Amino acid sequence: MSAPSTSNLAARLRQVRLARRADQEPKLPATWDVIKVGLTVPTVAWLVSAVIVLITKVAAGAGFSSFGSATAAGWLAANQTALTVGGVTIGVLPLVPTLLIGYGTYRVVRRATVDATSFNELLRIAGTAVVGPLVATALALAVVADGSSSGPVGSPSPLAAFGMTIVVHGVAALAGVVPRVIGPFLDEFAVAASDRIGAEAGVAAFFALIAGGGVAVFAGFLAHLGAVSDLLSRGNTFDGYLGLSVLSILYLPNFVVNAAAVTAGASATLGGTTIDALSTHPGTLPPVPIAAVVPGSDLGAWGALLYAVPALAGVLIGWHTRSDDLVAHLRAIGVGAAVASLLMVVAVAFSGGTLGEMGEAGVSVPLAGVFTLTALGVTATATAGILWLNRGFGGRRASGAPDLDLDELLDEPEPVDADADSNPGADADSDQDPDSGDEDGTEALDDVDPAVASGADHGPPAGDRPPGSVRELDN
Repeated sequence: MSAPSTSNLAARLRQVRLARRADQEPKLPATWDVIKVGLTVPTVAWLVSAVIVLITKVAAGAGFSSFGSATAAGWLAANQTALTVGGVTIGVLPLVPTLLIGYGTYRVVRRATVDATSFNELLRIAGTAVVGPLVATALALAVVADGSSSGPVGSPSPLAAFGMTIVVHGVAALAGVVPRVIGPFLDEFAVAASDRIGAEAGVAAFFALIAGGGVAVFAGFLAHLGAVSDLLSRGNTFDGYLGLSVLSILYLPNFVVNAAAVTAGASATLGGTTIDALSTHPGTLPPVPIAAVVPGSDLGAWGALLYAVPALAGVLIGWHTRSDDLVAHLRAIGVGAAVASLLMVVAVAFSGGTLGEMGEAGVSVPLAGVFTLTALGVTATATAGILWLNRGFGGRRASGAPDLDLDELLDEPEPVDADADSNPGADADSDQDPDSGDEDGTEALDDVDPAVASGADHGPPAGDRPPGSVRELDN
């Protein structure tokens, strides 16, 4: 018999390797999937930043000597990293780019976790979505540092740059993973129904405050339309008009968040101007059209209308968490007010900062949290008291009204054991005393009540039994 040739042996070995690979399931995501999760958002953001810088330089007729550092600075600014331009530190950065890259990370993580089958895989995807932007931030710091000697952009703090990148993309990645893990998390840690409903009410109240801030900014825009036009006319050319308009749009969420904090009772600072709901101390404002929405004098009685925003948000919390159990109602209100104030603190922290030589801009972060917590907590508690008095005098809700409130979750029945339903005798057998002498789990007829044995008394009919009574085992 002839020996097998070298080519035949190599072919057989190759077939064995292919068969083994086919039988093995991949333990890690494919390399291309990792690249997409980690680098999609940074790549798109860098390209958009490069296009914007290119258009700006061409419109201004400037050279391209600092093109790379300006593009890298755009990525850092989108991640809320304070920059030094021409020796002036700018810490108040527009929120629109931050919201866009955060939403991009959120969408990438949501799509990548659709087929995830384990918690470890979810963590790998979320971690990759944060590591990619960190690599892009390291590259941006290197480019800016290289061009700082010849360009106007100075080197920012690396610690602040990496920290803000982790916060922005970490929060976005967490938001993308939460829909997959929130259910098991609540079940595992047995989160109370009042806490769940309170958290939902807090999120809704926060967005109600933001909506109220948006209405306030729009009203200021209409009231000071002439001042907005004057500032916009300083652009002189079409490029200047476009640049001022785009800059105002980018900073619009910052003004909305600060206006929402003002409606809750805090005071905001912009340049040399300090404003709250009832008084205004005018000063120098930045030459940006959106800054014209800031009133130049006291609002008077019109300013008192701003307090209607937190009042309505507090009523929303009190109504959404209504319950016959006053303790559970108040607990849900506390959770809702705390969640709303926490979200307001985060939003205010991102929307304010140092405005170069004009000083600080925005709202004090601690004061924003305290005023939001107090305003929502007081109005929600007052709403709970009114609902409680209404319950005592005339019933909690009108006749025929839907029973949709916290009581539905508080009154949920305990889950029924499916195994016990499918095998009614299993529990009886397992509870049988092993020393009783009945090996088959049955008791002697002599020990059974004759009335029960004859079937004369089986208790009330099934339809008349109260909820929660022992279920029938006749079948």
